Amino acid sequence: MTVLFAFPFILFFVLWAVDPDIGPSPLSPWTYSTVLKERTGKILRITLSRDEKYRIYTGIDRHSPELLKAILLQEDRHFYLHPGVNPGSLIRAVHATYVKRDRRIGGSTITMQTVRLLYRMNTSTVPGKLAQILRALWLEVTTSKRTILETYLNIVPCGGNIEGFPAAALICFGKNVGDLTLEEALLLAVVPQNPVDRSLDKFNESRQLAKARQRLFTTWEDRYGADESTHANIALPVDINYHLPFESPHFTDYLLSEYPDSRDITSTLDLDLQHSLETLVQRYVGRKSAEGVRNASAMLIDYTTMEILAMIGSADYFNNEIQGQVNGTTALRSPGSTLKPFIYALAMEQGLIHPMTTLIDAPTSFSEYTPDNYQSDFHGPIRAKNALITSRNVPAVYLASRIQNPDLYDFILSAGINLPFDRDHYGLSIVLGGAELSMMDIGVMYGTLANEGYCYPLKVLIDEPETQDDSHIRILGAASSYLTLGMLQENPRPSYSSIPYAKDIENPVAYKTGTSIGFKDCWSVGIFDRYILLVWLGNFDGYGNPAFNGRYLASPLLFEIADYLRSQADTGRVHKEIPKELQLTDVCAASGHIPNKYCEETVSTWFIPGVSPIEKCSVCRHITIDTRTGYQTLRRSGPGIRKEVVEFWPTNLLKLFKKAGLPRRTPPMFDPLEKPIGLAGNPPEIVSPRERIEYVKRFETGEYNDLALIANADPDVGELYWFINDSFIGRADPKTPVWWNLVPGRHVISVVDDYGRSVSRDISVVMRQ
Repeated sequence: MTVLFAFPFILFFVLWAVDPDIGPSPLSPWTYSTVLKERTGKILRITLSRDEKYRIYTGIDRHSPELLKAILLQEDRHFYLHPGVNPGSLIRAVHATYVKRDRRIGGSTITMQTVRLLYRMNTSTVPGKLAQILRALWLEVTTSKRTILETYLNIVPCGGNIEGFPAAALICFGKNVGDLTLEEALLLAVVPQNPVDRSLDKFNESRQLAKARQRLFTTWEDRYGADESTHANIALPVDINYHLPFESPHFTDYLLSEYPDSRDITSTLDLDLQHSLETLVQRYVGRKSAEGVRNASAMLIDYTTMEILAMIGSADYFNNEIQGQVNGTTALRSPGSTLKPFIYALAMEQGLIHPMTTLIDAPTSFSEYTPDNYQSDFHGPIRAKNALITSRNVPAVYLASRIQNPDLYDFILSAGINLPFDRDHYGLSIVLGGAELSMMDIGVMYGTLANEGYCYPLKVLIDEPETQDDSHIRILGAASSYLTLGMLQENPRPSYSSIPYAKDIENPVAYKTGTSIGFKDCWSVGIFDRYILLVWLGNFDGYGNPAFNGRYLASPLLFEIADYLRSQADTGRVHKEIPKELQLTDVCAASGHIPNKYCEETVSTWFIPGVSPIEKCSVCRHITIDTRTGYQTLRRSGPGIRKEVVEFWPTNLLKLFKKAGLPRRTPPMFDPLEKPIGLAGNPPEIVSPRERIEYVKRFETGEYNDLALIANADPDVGELYWFINDSFIGRADPKTPVWWNLVPGRHVISVVDDYGRSVSRDISVVMRQ
């Protein structure tokens, strides 16, 4: 007993005398490959370890029992009986190799092979073999048999740069090491004895490998027996599908960067959908190459789980001319107008508009920011939903200037998206793409619309927790999300896209386009069935192209993909309940306001009681006209008196209607002999000077120190009267400005129409050189 107790210590000192560097056994000194899989287990990619080997660490319990038996039968039948060295095997090896000299055979046990691999030992010499024996004995003393065998299974050479049976099984047979058949297990078991000549990639040409497997099968049959079907299968060639998949490279690159320490990653990717989107994107880019289109990105998300199902980072990963290895789904780009839906959603949530509210699309300045429209056209008065669908810039910027707590900047932050600069850096340009976002960021934001205002992060791992848990946050109301989606569903599909699929009629794609300044990026983002689909076209080098227009270039690709998906299978339309806080109500067809008793035509729209604006219509008014003079009159009856309902639009809107080709009839002026004072109607609206602006008077004299006083008024107003600090300075019709020479100081500017209705504004003037 004393001798047995002292044996490990005696062995340690002997081994230390041979090798002073002896210490704990480095059972896992190597790095290992990462295996990336799609959602059903198909292999996407197997990475090289840091020393450029394919080596996949797998626990012994996950190995095929047949493989374990075959390896012990082939390499070390007495593994569980010897102390690390098999004296009988060593004596036979020495006798055959050095005495008889007929053939060179090995006598190494699995433990001896393991220490040779672990310590990278040269065992072809007598001192090397002696050191191997001593280390094997020490390993057996300090480590369990199970750990030794598990280490061997994972690091043994299997031909080429493949090490370990798990890597060999996956690369050569496309299956996990625990799923090997007996025929496959026998084939793998004989490779390590001569991994160069028996390499599996040479199986079809290697008679030696086939003979070695046959010899092992004979031994197996003697030990364990074999039925007729096994005999028949052994006689057949093994189907070796020797390949290393490299699927969805941008997606797998992203996974490796996000999870660098993971060795087995099962992702949310659907490989069939990935292949379909890759084909559609590549074909579309090829068809549009004559227009200068060379690159595109796309991403498909299941918004019910927020899982990424497909990710195409570029049109061709291996094309260096388009910087194909750049991942367009993670790159920061200008989103163009794709963020406008959130402006309208916030405006509806804050009670500024409902879908039928009339907005103004006309040249307008917001402090120092003056937005323009694509092709510099303006539509004049326009419904909110139409302003969103047609992507009008001025109405969007106007709403952005009014929403607060949150504004768009706050909303982006609340979605978990980091912006590198503060709010003032972006200003109102953030509405039109002034803040760079990635496609993944935009996907998260559109997920809030699809998920009733709840914000969930994107999922890329299949074993991540479901999104519908306590960790989500609501950053939009269900009502405003529903209304915004409904507005986007009315966005007509491009007339030059593919023929509408039947589902698009009953459940239209809710989509929005975007084009960045300089035509560097064009986008289309759609929500349909259970999907969010995002499409981008552009150049990674930032080179602009007038063809890069979201509606004309990106949307056809979006609909090609959406139509294909809907045609292949049931894409699982998600039924959305109408939020209980929504109410269908009638509004004036002319003004979009709550109808008064004179509104002759109404339309229905969704309304959020207690939130949506409840302003009564002041456009439709009842007047009486003296048909003998054509003037408006206060008389309600008598000869020649006719009653009519007339639309009273402010002068600026009348001008815009006319410019848009929709002229409106203006009410007649009042009879000069009975012009009333205090008549009900809208007071003038001061356009210039603007609010919250400090005006500067220069020391130089001249026209640059004159300020134009401009106001809008009801259409029956003949003249406007201007006052500075109660001092009259001039009068003019509403279409003509009155000029005032700036005077330093604080002033109250007032304007009164000829019915006595007035409005005032405070301004400040300073003197500077």
